[in-house]
Amino acid sequence: MKIWVAVLAILGGLFGLLSGFLVTAGGALFGEEQMANDGSAVFWLSALAIFLGFISWKFKKIGGWGLIIISVVGFFMNGLFFTVAFIFLLIAGIMALRMKKVKTV
Repeated sequence: MKIWVAVLAILGGLFGLLSGFLVTAGGALFGEEQMANDGSAVFWLSALAIFLGFISWKFKKIGGWGLIIISVVGFFMNGLFFTVAFIFLLIAGIMALRMKKVKTV
């Protein structure tokens, strides 16, 4: 299940990067400064989400809650452009929180 958390976080992060880039470009093209700022914030949050997908292997709660928070914040900032990334990151965050601790011998 650890692998799926990372894969979903990477997919969600990539879709979030694309979403952030498109919203930033649209805001810059149409002269909407707030739209461009929100898009760039989501771009960097999505890059952080990829990192948190791997962090969740060692620190389940930090990675899981971080992914869930990024998914909700990104959805509010970018709206429907962020829908696919929202789904992937939310599932990855929930899976990270539900991972069982493996005993090593």
